[in-house]
Amino acid sequence: MVVTIFSIMALAASGVETGHVYYAHRILQASTNAATLAGAQQMPDILAATTDVTAYSSMTSQKNASTLLQNVTITPTFFCSTTVSGTMNVACQSPPTGEGSCTSGSTCNALKVVQTASVNLWFGGLVGFRKFSLKAMATASMRGGNDTPYNIAVIVDTTNSMTSAAASGDGCGSNATQIDCAVSGLATLLEKMDPCSLNKTCSASGAYVDDVALYVFPAIKAGNTSDDTTCPTSNPPTVPYGFTNVTTGSSQNLSLPTSSTTYPNYAGTYQVVTFNNTYKTNDATTTLASGNGLASAVGIGSGCSKGLQAPGGQGTYYAQAIYAAQAALVTQQGNNPGSQNVLIILSDGDATACNLQAYTSGGGNSSCSGSSQIVAVNCPTIGSTPCTGSPLNGTGTSSTNSTGYNVATYPSALGECGQAVQAAQAATKAGTMVYTVAMGSETSGGCLTDAHYTISSGSTYGAEGYPSGTYSGQPCNAIAAMATNANTFYSDNTGGCAATNNSVFTTMAQIFQAIGNGLTAARLIPNGSS
Repeated sequence: MVVTIFSIMALAASGVETGHVYYAHRILQASTNAATLAGAQQMPDILAATTDVTAYSSMTSQKNASTLLQNVTITPTFFCSTTVSGTMNVACQSPPTGEGSCTSGSTCNALKVVQTASVNLWFGGLVGFRKFSLKAMATASMRGGNDTPYNIAVIVDTTNSMTSAAASGDGCGSNATQIDCAVSGLATLLEKMDPCSLNKTCSASGAYVDDVALYVFPAIKAGNTSDDTTCPTSNPPTVPYGFTNVTTGSSQNLSLPTSSTTYPNYAGTYQVVTFNNTYKTNDATTTLASGNGLASAVGIGSGCSKGLQAPGGQGTYYAQAIYAAQAALVTQQGNNPGSQNVLIILSDGDATACNLQAYTSGGGNSSCSGSSQIVAVNCPTIGSTPCTGSPLNGTGTSSTNSTGYNVATYPSALGECGQAVQAAQAATKAGTMVYTVAMGSETSGGCLTDAHYTISSGSTYGAEGYPSGTYSGQPCNAIAAMATNANTFYSDNTGGCAATNNSVFTTMAQIFQAIGNGLTAARLIPNGSS
């Protein structure tokens, strides 16, 4: 009986101890998986990846620390996996300058993490074993292995200011203009995209992964988008920013556009290329398909040298182009359930479209060198001349436009930066991920009147349309405020306009590659993958 009782007690203690150790190991493995995925998501920035590996470990004071685990160590190894590059189409990359080195070789696309710990035994001391050593390992691919279908609308500023010389830090050469540099960055993005499923030939009738559409502002005169999409490309004619005017009353006060909103012919078109996935013949290639509209727009193809150019002709007014792109995204997503919407906006800053009758005391710009650049058009019959009836919000006087002369509600000649922020935030609220790129953006002057443009507290679009910040009321902050969050705002850091969360990416190639990587997710892969 005594022997039996002690045997049963020993077996029970052994079972409890085994469960205790197993539970501790599961905690260690879970934190190792989390640390590996967090680190792989930051690659190829090795320093940031290493920081996140530690942050999500079970080490003391870290996110997954546990009182069960003692003496925790964690070791990340960054390496180039032929399995990942061959089967997941995630190429090995060099880390950004100054952001660490791969553990093995000059490039890497995968991360292995080994975490060790010890666990104090409850009954093991009775037989001379007080601790038990544990080890967990996980391996993950770098971002790039996720085939979620994306609808991507890119909006590029093609106003005259984009013909200025690009900053030396933009990485585009000494003779490049801002539009040249923007185009080269967009080409980098397209080269890194996965237009269709792995090992498939991309076709308009087949399933897509990254469907991309291109928009510009100011609007192009109807029927002239081929100037941007046919090699050799040339400057298309532009038209003023036009809005459908109300037929009664003296103020626009229009509701925010929806996916069914139509725009007057006078506004021309903002869409240069419709959504398509034939800009590459397959995922594996990094060469864009000559003859495709997107490829031509970035200067790829026979006879192409420049690609998209900056015809100017009008000042900057973001809001309507943003609403037009978002409406198209909503339609595209409706036709392709399960797809995700992304909006990328690149500009150098201030919204400066003018109107000859702008309410200047409220910050409106009436200094037009020729005709008005932001206008209302006659309704219900849409003509080709500015409306002579009810004036646009933000124009006229208290006597000529009593309820609208000082109104900054879209569409208006007032608060133009704020209207852009409101438009982008509306897209975010609708589920679109908005990325913004500030290129040579100002940190002083401009957008000053927009610092006071806010959305009513009861609005579903947030209590504040123009957030405060280091450059509150400045073009840099306006572009930052358009982004969905701080992680989707990028800048070339010109003039001090810095994107704090993405400060390591300053050239256009780095920025667009980072955006492309951000559209993918790291994934765990089998340990031992070579």
